[in-house]
Amino acid sequence: MVLGVLAIAIGFPFFIIAAGAPVLQNWFAQSRHRAARDPYFLYAASNGGSLAGLLAYPILVEPNLTLPQQSRFWFYGYLGLTLLVGLCALVYLRALTRPAIDTADSKAGSQADTESRLEDGPPIAWPRRLRWLFWSLVPSSLLCGVTTYITTDVVSAPLIWVITLAAYLLSFICAFGGGAWMLSPFFVRRQAFLLLGAALTVAMGATSPVYIVLPLHLIAFFVTATLCHGRLAQDRPPPAHLTNFYLWISLGGVLGGMFNAVLAPQIFTSVVEYPLMMVAAAFSRPSFTADDGRVRRNKMDWLLPVLLLIVMVGLVEIARLVPGMSRANLQLIVFGVSAIVCLSFAPGPLRFGLGFVALYAVAAVFPPLFGAAIFSDRSFFGAYRVTQDAARHRRLLFHGTTIHGAQNLDPDNRLHPLTYYHRSGPAGQVLRAGAQSDAANHVAIVGLGTGALACHGAASQHFTFYEIDPLMERVARDPRLFTYMRDCSPRIDVVIGDARLMLAKAPDRSYDILVLDAFSSDVIPMHLLTRQALELYLSKTAMDGLLLIHISNRYMDLAPVLDRLAKQLQLTALLQDDVEVSAEETAEGKNPSRWVLLARAGQMPKRLTDDPRWRLLHGQLGGDLWTDEFSDVLNVLRWR
Repeated sequence: MVLGVLAIAIGFPFFIIAAGAPVLQNWFAQSRHRAARDPYFLYAASNGGSLAGLLAYPILVEPNLTLPQQSRFWFYGYLGLTLLVGLCALVYLRALTRPAIDTADSKAGSQADTESRLEDGPPIAWPRRLRWLFWSLVPSSLLCGVTTYITTDVVSAPLIWVITLAAYLLSFICAFGGGAWMLSPFFVRRQAFLLLGAALTVAMGATSPVYIVLPLHLIAFFVTATLCHGRLAQDRPPPAHLTNFYLWISLGGVLGGMFNAVLAPQIFTSVVEYPLMMVAAAFSRPSFTADDGRVRRNKMDWLLPVLLLIVMVGLVEIARLVPGMSRANLQLIVFGVSAIVCLSFAPGPLRFGLGFVALYAVAAVFPPLFGAAIFSDRSFFGAYRVTQDAARHRRLLFHGTTIHGAQNLDPDNRLHPLTYYHRSGPAGQVLRAGAQSDAANHVAIVGLGTGALACHGAASQHFTFYEIDPLMERVARDPRLFTYMRDCSPRIDVVIGDARLMLAKAPDRSYDILVLDAFSSDVIPMHLLTRQALELYLSKTAMDGLLLIHISNRYMDLAPVLDRLAKQLQLTALLQDDVEVSAEETAEGKNPSRWVLLARAGQMPKRLTDDPRWRLLHGQLGGDLWTDEFSDVLNVLRWR
């Protein structure tokens, strides 16, 4: 559905703009300019413009222009682009029809030169086209994979996609901007080291320290994309085949993106496309021996990786029998040895790629960090897994490395919400007080998770969860995974769909408490925190209703945004930073959290305004007014 809407809304304009660069380069190749013999440097310029636009948007455009202003800005920009392309077309047509003003000899020489450049030459063989396809597909898929991996497992922060996409565009600029330094033995060998280092962190499940893991994956992706695109630039055809060349590059990019976005969620239950493309990148490297000669394939290219796999799997199984062997020491031995051996395979792409296969096969049999996974699946919205922590006798729901819920397996405590929803936390305080009041019979919660918040309710209450991902309802309702939905007291309904769209269909003033607890990994969807969104929430709550918003986040401070919205809408706002968790609460499974409570002026319960754990906001935090037409993510990022 999303792809269909995008195709209808922007498909044709996108196609026209995307086709502009190859057309202009083809015109240039037919000109008499001295650089027309090799017009591919214009591809570097084209990607340079894309990079400038990409960086300008979050830094200059979004913080300073509303969406209507941006629309007008882009309209005039595209109008200017159309005029410039039209001017290029006039110059091109004029050159084709220009009368002879030079001497006959110079004209004949110029025409002969142009014709020689545009001769078809030998036809492009299919193996060569498939190489173009492969060398463009791998970086495109890696772009999607590294972005997903970083934002779900390493740094769940906004705008990470800007950094990864910038690295992708920069790799094109380096590859087509002149020179072949990215194909030198020095660069190729360093790429092997970086790619292997990134693959090791994935195989080991290592996501910290962030200041090492994050740069490692970004640099490894950049040098790998540069190497692949360098091979494309090295194998570029004569200008006569320019459009054919760009067609196959574009097709590879499309297929790489579709593999990650469309196909992978249908055939994999976890995010394996990123390591899979790392393996493909290992196979795509050029071959070099120690003296820079070509490597000849032999049977050892197959036998050595197989031997590595057998030895490492055997070592893992033997280590399980050693008393007192810690997981960290086992990792150091197994993956340390695997990395050293695998790096020695780097001169040959076949051996190196099979070494990566062996590395990930070892990771598949390695003891998991958070206990054995008893469930794993994925949807359009992400990949989830449920693990069983035998040591603490509880089950955990993960999206990436972010815990989205947990439940005790102890029968006496299994209905006590854990993590951010602990009974002593802000959500527990508000919902448990509502359960003791006859006036709070209807509760709406945006974001389902494991359904733990329902266990703060009473049998007389009705809880309605709004959840965008149908897979989350399957997880929450499966008693083999979690039993909150089955065993907690209130009557429970689940509405599937985007919260704003579904809430708009609910009767006005129908909820006494509305809880916003929606996360994509660790990032709150921005469209749920605008003025129009809050006005919708208020229209669905009773006049004395409460709006409770979960804003826990490692990388964004959303309190100023809600403080400004509360002032604009004349609401009373309370903030609780529940960050000091006692040792006893930690043992019970409580996590620190941060919540904002909103109510209409004069409707905030006195028990909460008098509670010292809640701090009254006065509109002095200096936040921007977020609307559906304006938001500034950079302004809420935590820079320390």
